[in-house]
Amino acid sequence: MSDGHLRATYNEIHAIIGKASENIAPWKPDLFIAIGGGGFFPARVLRSFVKHPNTGKNISIQAIGLSLYEELPGVTSEQIGREVVRTQWLGPESRALLGRRVLIIDEVDDSRTTLAYAIKELQQDVEEQLKLLPEAERDAKRTKFAVFVGKK
Repeated sequence: MSDGHLRATYNEIHAIIGKASENIAPWKPDLFIAIGGGGFFPARVLRSFVKHPNTGKNISIQAIGLSLYEELPGVTSEQIGREVVRTQWLGPESRALLGRRVLIIDEVDDSRTTLAYAIKELQQDVEEQLKLLPEAERDAKRTKFAVFVGKK
């Protein structure tokens, strides 16, 4: 750690996520949503420890692609670092969020911008889907969200 960086092995990271899973498992998530490529690694490791609450099997991982700092086609230099750009979204699969306990997973949360965008947009998608249901069924189908971030 002489240069200010902590170097951790895969096994050490696996153990850290395993320890964090002790706080996540009681919440009983039944779907993981990984933000971008970086969210897949902690999601994949986390599902080694946290199993589906009803089946005991692996929890499915869905992906959304969001970019805040990348240079992408059609993105101006003024947008980079200020505006979240969608590169992949759930689309019609957002119906599958209804009534679920969804854990949103990312590897880093340095500004909360991307994470806040993901939560807001996913909640809006759920609300749109709830409007299609009879009013009496909406509360039971409301999605519960939580967040796991590898590093702040």
